[in-house]
Amino acid sequence: MKKNKTENIKHAQELNRQACHHVSQGQLGAAQVALIEAIQLAPNLAAPHTNLGVLHCWAGELDEAIALHLKASRLDSSLSAPHTNLAVVYAWQGQLDAALHSLNAALERNPNSAEAHTNLGFVYICSGELDAAIAASKEAIRLGDGGEAQLNLGLIYTWQGRLEEAVACYKKAIETDSTLAEPYNNLGLVYLLQGDFEQATSAFQTSIELHGGEEPHTNLGLLYSWQEKHDEAIALHKEALNMAPDSVEVQLNLSFAYICQNRLDEAKVILTRVHRIAPDFAEVHTNLGIVHFRQDRLAAAIASYQKAGALAEARNNLGVVYYQQGKRDAAIAEFSAALEADDLAAARANLSMITADVPVENATDLQIMPVGIPMGVPAVWCEFVA
Repeated sequence: MKKNKTENIKHAQELNRQACHHVSQGQLGAAQVALIEAIQLAPNLAAPHTNLGVLHCWAGELDEAIALHLKASRLDSSLSAPHTNLAVVYAWQGQLDAALHSLNAALERNPNSAEAHTNLGFVYICSGELDAAIAASKEAIRLGDGGEAQLNLGLIYTWQGRLEEAVACYKKAIETDSTLAEPYNNLGLVYLLQGDFEQATSAFQTSIELHGGEEPHTNLGLLYSWQEKHDEAIALHKEALNMAPDSVEVQLNLSFAYICQNRLDEAKVILTRVHRIAPDFAEVHTNLGIVHFRQDRLAAAIASYQKAGALAEARNNLGVVYYQQGKRDAAIAEFSAALEADDLAAARANLSMITADVPVENATDLQIMPVGIPMGVPAVWCEFVA
């Protein structure tokens, strides 16, 4: 009996190792079969439990993942991986304090866990603590991160306008793991900011081919809108929406495409739905204001733009409404505020046009700016135990 138990444990350990190999080859179904068999053979072995939990996490089955990681942590209290992996689930659920607690537990058990430091950087990004995120990401890179920390560091540098440093990080992430979709998406964002649409298109398309999710789809859709390829843009946003039906950003970007085609009723349906989900989202109010303006509901347009607050596009658009109402001084003030907020090119052009020696008479000659939101992707790194 004792011999059979020992043999079962050895066989379960071998199945667990096989599962890790299957994961490295992208064979997740085979990995799951092997892990389930390993658990049946040796129910007190911790590694197959947390490894199976990772697969459930990737499948979006978060409750199952939590249960497996917690069980693994009870079966072997010395392991850091269950705590690292549990933090991933909590972070995806938006439970950042719980994620931080789990990562501290992981680092108590293994201070040199690159995965834990990577995920710590992710949590700090989500909570807006960018200096701490940079420090954690750099420590993960020092400890041999698999590319995700380079990705996260690059995203922070992108937000900070340190674009060349961001590109270097994304390229290192790709060199480390060429199967990662996220660095290509984020690299596309940098090219977008630099006005290099050709390279941005290529990067987004590569991310899509690597199954990068909704982000590269909607980002490429925005790029197509700017190139006036509106039908292609709408198709991409709809694909993204199928992947993430509740994404405020994707729905906003779809409204952007509809506004560009003057499909105002369709844009209004999308924006009204998003407003219920995110009533304080300034970009939603901005695009809704355009719909009201083009349908000659000027009071509603003004109210929407005012709800958008200091957003540069909203201030610019409000200036257009005021100019149409004959309120030239108020329009000048709004265009100036838009320039102060974001040095908006449209606001500069509009201000120049209405203050010229022969100012434009028709407000329809001024530039209205809808808003889209390009989506960057931070990453976590789950830890498999061989």
